[in-house]
This record gives sequence, C-alpha cells and structure tokens, in this order.
Amino acid sequence: MVVQRSIGFGRGVLFCRWLTPETLGQWEMAYSFLLLAAPLAVLGVPGSFGRYLEHFRQRGHLHTFLKRTAGWTIVCGVAAVALVVWFAPQFSQLLFGNGQQVRLIQGIALCLAAIILHHTLTSLLIALRLFRIVSAMNFVHSMLFAGLALGLLMLNASASSIIIGYGVACLVASLGTIAWIGPELRNVEQPTDALPQSEFWPRMLRFAFFVWLTNVLSHLFAIVDRYMIVHVSGMPSAEALEQVGYYHSSRIIPLLLVSFADMFSGMIMPHLSRDWEAGRRKQVSRQLNLSIKLTCLGMVGFGVCVLLFSPLLFEVVLAGKYTAGLAVLPWTLAGCIWYGIFLVSQNYLWCAEHARLAALPLAIGLVVNIGLNLLLLPMWGLYGAVVATGISTLICLLTILWLSKQHGLKLDQGSWLLVLLPAVLPAGASVAAVAWLVILVITLKTNLILTNHEQIKLRKMLRDTLEKTGPFLRWIPSTTSRASS
Repeated sequence: MVVQRSIGFGRGVLFCRWLTPETLGQWEMAYSFLLLAAPLAVLGVPGSFGRYLEHFRQRGHLHTFLKRTAGWTIVCGVAAVALVVWFAPQFSQLLFGNGQQVRLIQGIALCLAAIILHHTLTSLLIALRLFRIVSAMNFVHSMLFAGLALGLLMLNASASSIIIGYGVACLVASLGTIAWIGPELRNVEQPTDALPQSEFWPRMLRFAFFVWLTNVLSHLFAIVDRYMIVHVSGMPSAEALEQVGYYHSSRIIPLLLVSFADMFSGMIMPHLSRDWEAGRRKQVSRQLNLSIKLTCLGMVGFGVCVLLFSPLLFEVVLAGKYTAGLAVLPWTLAGCIWYGIFLVSQNYLWCAEHARLAALPLAIGLVVNIGLNLLLLPMWGLYGAVVATGISTLICLLTILWLSKQHGLKLDQGSWLLVLLPAVLPAGASVAAVAWLVILVITLKTNLILTNHEQIKLRKMLRDTLEKTGPFLRWIPSTTSRASS
C-alpha cells in the first residue's frame, strides 16, 4: 500500500507538471464521473457481496449466486455504457460545460465498462476473503496506470491519454485476475436444488439499495463542488475547467490523508465489531474515542507540515503553475481531514447496525454543500467552493457524531475539541503549528484530552510497537554498515 500510494503521488505530480490546468480539470471531471457512475450503474449489487456471498455458499448455492449476480452486472454495465454513448453530447455538457467533447465521452464510456469489471472483481474477491489477490490486482493496476498514462502523455498531453491508460490498466488487471481465479470459480459445486428467484433477489436488493444510496451520496458529496464550478460559477467552460485543475492540484496530498483514514477505518472495524458482539459496548466507545483523537492529532500534525512545505511543493515541484491551488490548500486540507475523521466515526453506526442512518449525514452535508456553493461560488470563485466543501464536511461529521451519541456512543470533551482542531489550518502555517503544539503538550501533560485510561493504553501501544519494530530498526544500521564496507 505504501508503494501504491507513493506511485499515485508521483503520478499526480507529473500530471500537474505535464498538463495545463484546463486539461487537468478535464481529467478531474472525467475521473469524478467514473467513480460516481461505476457503482451507480450496477445498482449496488456488488456492494452486497460481502454480506450475502457466504450466506448462499453455506446453503450450497454459491454457483447460483455467482451466475445470477454476474448476469445482473453484465446487463447493467452494458446498459450504462450504451446510455453514455447514446447521450454523449448531453454528458459532455454535464461534465465539461460544453457539448463538443463527444469523442472523449465515448472513451469515458469504454473506460466505465473496464472500471465496472474491476470493481465487481474486487468486491467478489474481498467477499471470498482472497485479500492477497486483491492486493496483487490493485498493485498491478496502479503500476500499469502510471506507466501507460505517463507514456501516452509523452505522445499526447491530453485527458484522453490518461483515460485510455486508466481503462486499459483496469482491464488488464481484471483479465489477469480472472485467469488466476477462473479455474477455481469454474469448479464451484453445482447446487443440488433450485433456488427460486423470489428467495434470492428481494432480501439482497433491499440491502444493495442502501449500499447504493450510501455510495451515491458519498460520491455526490465528494464531487458536487467541481460540478458547481463548471455550471454555477458563471465562468466560460475553459476557465471553469482551469479552476477545477487548480483545485485538483490542491488535493494531491490531502487525499493521501483520506486514503489513510479509509485504511485505518477498515483496520479498526473488526476489533470494534468483536467487542460489540461480545457485549462490550463501553469498550467500543473507548476505542472509537481514542481512534478519533489519534486520527485528529496525527492528520492535523501532518497538515501543518504540508502547509510549512507547500511553497516548495507548488513553486518547485509543480513548477509554479498552480498558485491558485496553493491559495486554497489550507481549506482543502481541513475538509479532507474532517472527511477522514468521518470515515473513522461512521464505524459506530455500522457496528450498531444502523446502516440507514449512516447515509443521513451525507445527505445533509450534500444539501449544505450545494447551498453554500450557490452563495459563495459566485462571490469568491474557487476559494468559495473549497470553503463551502470544508464547512459542509464539518457539518456532516458533527451530524454523524450526534447520531452516534443518540445510539450510545460516549464522546468525551477531548474528542469534541480535537474534531474542531482542523479549523486552525486556514489561519496559516504559523498559527496552525502553534495551536497544534499547544494541543499536543496539553495532550501529553494533562488528562484534559486523553483520559488516564487512554494515556495508559497509548503508552502500551507505543511500547508494543517499539518492541515489534526494534529488531527491524536494529537491522537497518547493521545492513547499512555492511553495505558501506
């Protein structure tokens, strides 16, 4: 994962250096659309694999499950691709603010088919608990995307080159995975009895609907500001796409924080679920409180470092092409940190089996985001869009914490204080650094933020980590000295 993220960061930097802001904005709009359209097209059915594959396998109907869901995905995927191709001028107007990018939209439609295949395979392999194959597939995809996209950009610096590279990488990684696991899937035992359609689809589709709804809301919430820049700012389409390109440059590093939070959320979920199923509800609250606090402290500290070194990144690494991105970076960081904390916080409602409520904060945040963009975007341009997204993300986070509190989550004063800490980032690097250091000292020297129980647990975690990494750390100098000699 570290290698993948490093490759992704380097790829993003080169995209910014090699492309004009307008072309980068085209890629950002296309990529945002693909992430939204892929789960939308298949109506959330692959998202239900993790919940129902094992259910049908234990009843001897894994073959039936695979056959029917594969048919569903193929039919929905073909229909989605045909729809995008048929209405290419309208989708061009939606994505780019003009109806002249029909050829690009047709390429996006073909890329969408490859992404649907890739996402469906990923969901299937996770449901089968074949995580090593998922890791290998994602690693191959990341490497191929970087190599193909950058190679094509050297021949033709356009958004279509990146889209071709992304689609081909998805297709090759997916076909290689199918060749790897195909023999095992073909040998799945045939069912001994027929499974009526009425016993197969209703329950799974109800679950899939809420997965679909959550996916749609989360992706709409993530991309609505860029669409409003294109359609509501009042700028010509070329200028609006330039602003989207500037916005993309400010998100390269903050999105690494979101990626980390997503990974961390998935890591702690099994532990929270185990305590919940064992009836240790207070332990779940304690674990989640500590997780929120450490996530806030760590990500805000990283954000401060990003702000301190941001002139170097934008003036040297990005060749001074994205000064508007540098101007909105503090708010972009704050919004991404709040969204990362949201990803960690939503685990409580998942544990408590209130999946429907998990979509409500996203819906509220989406409405607030649209309203604030309508107000701020015409006045402040890109800066207004980023501020609107940051504020709406905070409201989304506060809403899910309030809902979790109503269903038993015990949040202490330290958690509430640290949740608001990212608000210091827009004040500037110096103010944010001082504020973070003050909070860090208070955290380490008092129990106003970390309780006595949390301090003891944190010290134990650090001690265990040092014990496990000690041999590795001792190995590094000896290896270096041998290499030197």
